[in-house]
Order: sequence, then structure tokens, then C-alpha cells
Amino acid sequence: METREIGRLTEEVKVLRETLAQKEQQLKDLKVSSLFLETLFDGISEEIMVVGGDFIIEDVNTGLLDNYRLKKEAVVGRKCHEIIHQSNEPCKFGKHPCPLEEARRTGERVEVTHQHRQADGEIKEVVRIMYPVAIGGEAPKHFVEISRDVTDYQDLIRKLHVSEKKFKTILDTATDAIISIDEDHKIVLFNDAAKRIFGYSRHEVSGKNLNMLIPPQYGDHYRFVRGFLETGEHKAMGRPLSLSALRKSGQEFPIEIGLSHHEMEGKVTFTAIIRDVSAQRQLEKKLLRSERLAAVGQTVAHVAHEIKNPLMIIGGFSHQIKTNLTDEKAIQKLDMIFDEVGRLEKLVANLGDFTKVYNLVKRPADINSVIQDVLKIMGEIYPPEKYHFQTDLSPNVEEISCDPDKLKQVFINIIANGIEAMEDGGTIRISTGKSYEGVEIRLSDEGTGISEEDLLRIFEPFYTTRDSGSGLGLSISYKVVEAHKGEIWADSMPGKGTTFVVRLPER
Repeated sequence: METREIGRLTEEVKVLRETLAQKEQQLKDLKVSSLFLETLFDGISEEIMVVGGDFIIEDVNTGLLDNYRLKKEAVVGRKCHEIIHQSNEPCKFGKHPCPLEEARRTGERVEVTHQHRQADGEIKEVVRIMYPVAIGGEAPKHFVEISRDVTDYQDLIRKLHVSEKKFKTILDTATDAIISIDEDHKIVLFNDAAKRIFGYSRHEVSGKNLNMLIPPQYGDHYRFVRGFLETGEHKAMGRPLSLSALRKSGQEFPIEIGLSHHEMEGKVTFTAIIRDVSAQRQLEKKLLRSERLAAVGQTVAHVAHEIKNPLMIIGGFSHQIKTNLTDEKAIQKLDMIFDEVGRLEKLVANLGDFTKVYNLVKRPADINSVIQDVLKIMGEIYPPEKYHFQTDLSPNVEEISCDPDKLKQVFINIIANGIEAMEDGGTIRISTGKSYEGVEIRLSDEGTGISEEDLLRIFEPFYTTRDSGSGLGLSISYKVVEAHKGEIWADSMPGKGTTFVVRLPER
């Protein structure tokens, strides 16, 4: 051989050896990769199955074999639905077709959740995900199915749904308002009772500042939240507080509030259980007023009894003395005595109206007609250019069993008080409507209003804020309404007028 040919062959052998060495290294790398993939394939707890487009199983992992207690040779080469569902037909899960058929048709990943009975008879909830494997843009010929047992996960979700439903039911059947805010004072929870008490819908308050319900002047929640976030504790936490709140209508009302907090993922949520104590405060005032009136009534009855007889004696003796007098000045003085005795006798008679037990003469009557009769009388007494009467009498108000003559006196007393509170003139507004057990009458003036302290005493005899008057009109009105088994109270603020509310039962 020529030297040149030998050199060329030597070079080709060298290249061939290098190529073989590279191939051997690639084979080693492939074996390592294959070993790694095989370890990963068999180490995953989920069931993995490689299937051809004809449903023939090409490979399965240890997880599937262990779950079905099978050997690989008993599985590979058979159709997947024969092994998994012991069926001669492709799988169907309700409305969902076979995942393999769907993946073969669309060339996309398919996921199905269904219930599956295990070999031991236990029913499991399984998620099956079918992945098509396509090479070089060709139609997929191989498919990898991964199945995961999600029974515990789905059970947990169901339990969470049940727990959430129970929580929502408890939340929305609670009679107290339950409101939660985040660290920025934004409302994140607002139950049905809160909607009823405050008059807002959830949509109107969600994400809004708590100021719209409890303005800072009623309770400084900014300071409370800031103090708790800085120290992790607050003296108000865990004990009831008495505050005022604001309804959507703008009405201020008293509340009792209990506070708690909850921390999750570093975020603190504050929850308030709020009770509207308006009715309770009203009952407390009514009880206090009743106790006062009862005590005053006993005293007044005793005083009236003690005064009545001496007045009769003074009047009688004065009359006898007058018949024997000739001195004009002395006679004039006796006439003054007669006038004062007469005034005291009228006062004693009024005291009798307050202290006596009313025997009502009841009959069916239309309360709207009663009010219209009263306004005719008041319109004749007070100048129409100075005082106006505005009515909103509901046509839905039915007749009630009452003593209309005594109720007329009640309305006359209230309207007269309102007019006297409007020295420069104004409007008296009277409205009627249905209440829970009968009818409600509201009588409002534009006068100077009544202080909180005076509101507690306005129905006491002799208590008056006016320069004139006996202070018995409202006391007698209270007794008349009480005899009807009704309620009467006043809402007022100084400078903003007064509204008297009378509620009367149907019978």
C-alpha cells in the first residue's frame, strides 16, 4: 500500500474511534437519563399509563401496578379500558367521552373528574389527565394518562362548603349586626341583620370605610385599630361598649358593640357584633317615666284630697263673712279670695283628671276623622296666616276601638304645646299609618325643641318649660293613652322641633 493511502485510513480509523467514543458517551448519558426518567416514572405516586391511539397500553408505572395489584406483563399490550374499568368498550364518564378519544380528536390536553370503584370495593374520586404526545408536527400516536386520587381533597372541599354554608346561615339568621373590617377600616363582612339595622345593602358598604356607619365623633375606631396593631392588645377588646351609630336615613341611634379580632397570613380582621338598643332605651325611659308618674300620682292624689276640704271651708266662710260686710274694700278683698279659691278648685279638678282611673267609652272610630275634627277646632282658635297644619293621613288606616272624645283632648294638648313652642309661627305636621298592632300617629312642630333631660320629665304633672300653663296637659294625655293600652313618647333635639308619637292598638 502506498504511504498516502495508509495515512488516510489511519485518519478515518481515528475519526471513527472518536465517533464511537461520542456515541458510547451518548449511550451512557441516555442510560443515565433513562434511569432518571424511570426512577421518576416509578417514583411518582400518581398512576401513569402510556397508551397508543388504539387503546393498547405501552407502559405503566409502579403506582398504577401497586394500586391494581397487577404485574407489568399482565398489563402491557392490553387495552386500557380492560384494565382500568374491566370493560370491552372505551370509557365514558357521564356526559364526557373517553379522554383518549377526545385528546386524539383535538390534539389537546383533556381532564376528567369521576368516581371510580377500586378493587377492594372502595369508591374513590379520580382526576384523569390525558396528554397527547406529537413528534415533528405529526398527529399524536402516543398518549400519557396521569390519574390522581382526589377523594380526600374533594371531601375537604365539600366539608369547607358545608362549613361555609353553616357559617353563612348562622351569620344571616343572627339578630345582631355582624360587621368585619380590615386594617384599613374597610368593611369586608356585612350580614343580613346589619342590612336591616343600618338600612344599607352589602353592595353599598362593601369596601367602604366604617365611618359611614360609626362616624369618629361617635366612636374613634381609628385609634382603637391603630392601638391594637401597635401593641397587640386593647382594653376595649372582649367587653361590650356603648356607642352611637348612624342609619342610612341619617338617624342617630344607640348601640352596644362587642369586638374581637382574627389574624391570618399576617393580616388582622376586626369583627364587631352590634346590637341596636333603641327599643331597649325606649323601654327604659318608659319604665322610668311610669315609676316617676306613679310616685307623683300618689303624692298628687293625697295633696288634692287634703286641699279640697279646706278650700270648701275657706269659700263657705268667706261667703258668710261677705254677707255681713259693708266696707267696699273688704268686699273687694273677699272677691279676690273667691277668684283664687275658684282657680284652686279648677286645679284640684284637673288633678283629679290626672289621678283618676279612666273609664273609657269605646266605640269603633276612624282615627283620621278624629284628627280632622281636632284640626277644625284648632284652625278656629289659631290664626291661619301664622300657623299652618299639614296632614299625611294614610287611607290604609282601619277603624280602631277607642274613646274618640278623650283622644281629641290628647291631640289638642299636643298641638297646643307645639304651637306655643313656635312663637314666630310655623307648621304642625300630622301623619297616620299602620303600626305592628294598630295605628301610629305622629305630630311634629318646628319649635325650639326639648332637651334630653326635659324629655324624661315632660309627662310629669306640673312640669313645664313654659312661663304659663299648669303642666298637666301632657300628664293627662299620657294617662288617656295608657288607658287605651297604647304608647306615647317624644323625639326631639333643641332647635330642631319635636315629634310626638302615639301608638294605639286596634282594640
